[in-house]
Amino acid sequence: MHHLQQRHRLPLLAMVAALAGVTATSVALAIAALIENTLLAALFASAAVVLDLFKYVAWPLALGLLGMRRTLCALLMMACALALGGVSGWASYDRLMSSIITSRAEHQARQEQRRLDLVEQRNTDAARIEQLDAEAVVVHQQASALRDRGMVSRALELEAAAMARIDAERDRAQVRRDLASQELTALLARPTKAAGLPLELATLLCLGFAAALEIVPALILSALRPSPAQEYASVAETAKQEQPQERRQERPVTERETVAIDGLPAELLQLIGSTESGTKVAVRQVAKVMRIGSDKATRLMQKAAEAGLLSKTAAGYVAA
Repeated sequence: MHHLQQRHRLPLLAMVAALAGVTATSVALAIAALIENTLLAALFASAAVVLDLFKYVAWPLALGLLGMRRTLCALLMMACALALGGVSGWASYDRLMSSIITSRAEHQARQEQRRLDLVEQRNTDAARIEQLDAEAVVVHQQASALRDRGMVSRALELEAAAMARIDAERDRAQVRRDLASQELTALLARPTKAAGLPLELATLLCLGFAAALEIVPALILSALRPSPAQEYASVAETAKQEQPQERRQERPVTERETVAIDGLPAELLQLIGSTESGTKVAVRQVAKVMRIGSDKATRLMQKAAEAGLLSKTAAGYVAA
């Protein structure tokens, strides 16, 4: 697990930084939108960004305080992180929903205006077609009147000239009307991404996204926090390096003389001697190796701690 954390530490921290930048920007925009004074808006927006970044660090710190048994301080820090996370989540949700609602309103306005224009154009072309049909009827009546008076050539010339013009205009108007109808149908049947999403689903999507922005970075930072065993091993290693040279040389001698130190069994001394300094020695492990009960194993480990072979920490006994 430790190697896995080290391997993915930088990519995970980069993800946390990117997500924290999104929430910090959302909080800053939300605070700035509430205050009209430019100076005060910039001041409080900056403070909101700092608090927003603190809420991510608060979770690993709270876990560390719990490990140190400082429960009250850890709970207070968790409460602050939850409160700040609520404000940040609201800001992210508000930015997302405002953007979707604005996009929906703009799309609907454009769609409605275009629909009205297409309906008007289609009606105009339909009226023009009816007018041309009426003109064609009049032309045919005039041509018939000319034929009745014996002017057949004039009637043919009138029909040829007038009907050619009427037919051409009717074709153009009909094409425009058909295109307007097709575009109107496509316009009503083609929603955009924001406008086509139901408002209830958009609300759930924004809530989930805002919650993920708060939870995921906190989980990553908490997972990257060193485990208590690693912390104790690091502290023990540092303490061991700070010991004088003569004390570090006494350890092998003590390990070899595992026969009888304050009446401790040789099995326990061998177990402690084979355990690396700073590594946790569990009561269950001692009881299993020595085939004794947990109470007796605890008493023996207390005696080993009094003899300086074990160190008692908040997480249990570790090899000295």
